[in-house]
Amino acid sequence: MTGTKVAIVSGNNVGLGRLITERLPEIGYQKPEIIRSKDYDLKNPDSAMRLVKETVERFGGIDLLVNNVGNYINKPISEFSFGEWDEMIASNLNSAFYLSQAALPYLRESKGRILNIGFASMERLDPGVNVTAYQAAKTGLLVMTRGMAKEEANNGVLINMLSPGYMENTVMDPVMPKMPLNRFATLDEAVSAAFFLIQSNYITGQNLELAGGWGL
Repeated sequence: MTGTKVAIVSGNNVGLGRLITERLPEIGYQKPEIIRSKDYDLKNPDSAMRLVKETVERFGGIDLLVNNVGNYINKPISEFSFGEWDEMIASNLNSAFYLSQAALPYLRESKGRILNIGFASMERLDPGVNVTAYQAAKTGLLVMTRGMAKEEANNGVLINMLSPGYMENTVMDPVMPKMPLNRFATLDEAVSAAFFLIQSNYITGQNLELAGGWGL
């Protein structure tokens, strides 16, 4: 391996995932030769394992996994097709499981990190209208985050979650929710929060909400 660290960031084509990828050299990761996660069907375990395998073969190891990929459908749960429900769970939860399990042997070697990207308000178990399926998947991701963090602590792998609320690139309900700060988060603020968790040597099993006080 080179002297710089290696990361896999899923959902790295746009938005937060892309900006995290581009700015990782600021905190010691190698200048990205971006492997587009869209070229891999991460809902398929074999494809997820192939991404990890090819990354290790190409770069020598893995120090960080950011599970950011996940589709979003806004509609009442009563109107979901079985396929749409499966898509929400597969893209937001299953893909993170497949990638995490495949990457763990290498993360144990490097004493690495996993950062899962969630969504604000999960801990309150209070899904908004038309986002029940999405938040069910993200709440499952939070449970997985904490369970894996407990299991992997002795192996030196720290696992956390960042849960943004509404951000400047959000394509959702245009009505401003009740937020004390009265504005959406910027992508730069989200990256700073992500890097805080990635760089910590003592924080694990935690969910950091970036939501401007939404829900207080």
